[in-house]
Amino acid sequence: MKSQKQLSVLSQLCQRLKHIEPTEGVLHGLCSTDGTIVAVGISAKSPSTKHDVALLLPPPIMAIGKFLVCKGDFKHPELEDEEVAIVWDQQDLHTFFKDGGTVLSTTCSVLSEIDFFDRYFLVRVPYNLDLTSKDSAASIKKVITNLKEILESPAACFRLQNTTLLLQNSEDGILNLGGLFSDVDEAIEEILKGLGKKKALYQTAVFKLMLNRSVGRDSYAPVVRVDNRKTNILVTHLNGEVVMYLEKSVPVCNVAKHLAEGIVQQLDLAEYWMNRQLQEDKLQGSLATFNSLHYTTGHLMSLLYPDKCDETLLESYRKEVHKSLILPLDRPVVRRLNKIPALPDNKHAVLTNTHIGVKPSGVDGEVSIVLGTYGYHHYMQDRFDDNKWGCAYRSLQTLISWFRYQGYTDKPIPTHREIQKCLVNIGDKPSSFIGSTQWIGSTEVGFVLESMFNITSRFINVSSGAELVYKGRELAMHFKLQGSPIMIGGGVLAHTIIGVDFNPETGDISYLILDPHYTGSEDLSTIQSKGWCGWKGPDFWKTDAYYNLCLPQRPICI
Repeated sequence: MKSQKQLSVLSQLCQRLKHIEPTEGVLHGLCSTDGTIVAVGISAKSPSTKHDVALLLPPPIMAIGKFLVCKGDFKHPELEDEEVAIVWDQQDLHTFFKDGGTVLSTTCSVLSEIDFFDRYFLVRVPYNLDLTSKDSAASIKKVITNLKEILESPAACFRLQNTTLLLQNSEDGILNLGGLFSDVDEAIEEILKGLGKKKALYQTAVFKLMLNRSVGRDSYAPVVRVDNRKTNILVTHLNGEVVMYLEKSVPVCNVAKHLAEGIVQQLDLAEYWMNRQLQEDKLQGSLATFNSLHYTTGHLMSLLYPDKCDETLLESYRKEVHKSLILPLDRPVVRRLNKIPALPDNKHAVLTNTHIGVKPSGVDGEVSIVLGTYGYHHYMQDRFDDNKWGCAYRSLQTLISWFRYQGYTDKPIPTHREIQKCLVNIGDKPSSFIGSTQWIGSTEVGFVLESMFNITSRFINVSSGAELVYKGRELAMHFKLQGSPIMIGGGVLAHTIIGVDFNPETGDISYLILDPHYTGSEDLSTIQSKGWCGWKGPDFWKTDAYYNLCLPQRPICI
């Protein structure tokens, strides 16, 4: 490999290759400005989707070569010049690069999510476009082509949220620097200074699409054509949002071009759906984008679906996507509910994944943590005073939030009263329970999950908090296989366990606790620094208390 070329593989991709059956296909990744190639995803050699599978992977993700999963001896895939190949033979990861007609064996580094997002941040571009056309494939193509031409021209402008920075898809790339930059060739990384402290795994910048209709210099007299032929109209709007990676070192003058490419690609996917709408009445109506960054893949995916149609009508298409992108067939990954959460629009919004950034436990064992996204529910939220009695209710809400974020249910998170009403309806509590301040425990949590959400649970019972140290392997296995948060109740207190750090050689263990007893505002720094979300040792549990643990089991579905 040339000296300026370096290959990195996203850690989630390494894990995926180790858990799929022998197969081969296309390798997708990013080409950095410093010459580094970052492999992030894979797709099947013969995709099941009836459109280009690459439309599901937003730019700058592109095909960078091939991958092979095999058993034992292998021959590296055939490559074009500058392509890379990754081979997993059940023992080692082998990488290759074709340079000047010669395929060379090379080395690669495994890139964690944290390291990846030190190089890239996410940009989000919400937009709304009218795609109304005549009910013919030719008319649909014309509408899409016209919009793509506009987006690929200087008419496409992008304004950075809450600033006067205005970028244009032109050779200069700039309409107004807004005082944020001194040089158009300056790296867009400078934008991060205005985004504040990093509070999540990744930082996000939001741009708004603005179509400048006055960029043309030529003036023409209007021409009106009257067509008396009868025709039907396909009324479709695209409620879109591009979510894509942007390398921090990209010059600010090149940003608009990248953002426009993201919308253009979604328009190609919209054309596919509009042609389906011609044939299937139940799919007609507005289209909407659903961008996913699922924990199983670790990389962005961009989906378009008819906005109002029933989820069951999309199941066959979702199966095609799963097979094409070699996704597991036992869990939702590309449902509408799997979309990346909207950015919080107020300081009272429920925080998500509050464990990110928490200091290590110090056990130095194998860390197993909740998979995906959850919301931190605690005392006094929603302007509701449940201090001293509502901890198990809040833990239950956190568990339900996980199932919502992972796409298993679209039912809203129930209030305390709705939880109490559910327990009364199933005969577990008397009618006087509704509106009371009585506690609930892990058993009631399991009842509500099953009755309201059809989610089953497994239970662990220990007669003393001291016995929990012997459950390290069992809890670790739960997070690896199920991935859901765990509710634990003992004495008069309830907590949420979202991870364990277990050393099987020494028996040392630490528990990552999300404490629902917090009564303050949604201040992440306080929550972490004061231990409301943090690692706790075995002495956290009382030796004279009996503990019940509710371990929710994820349904098998896509």
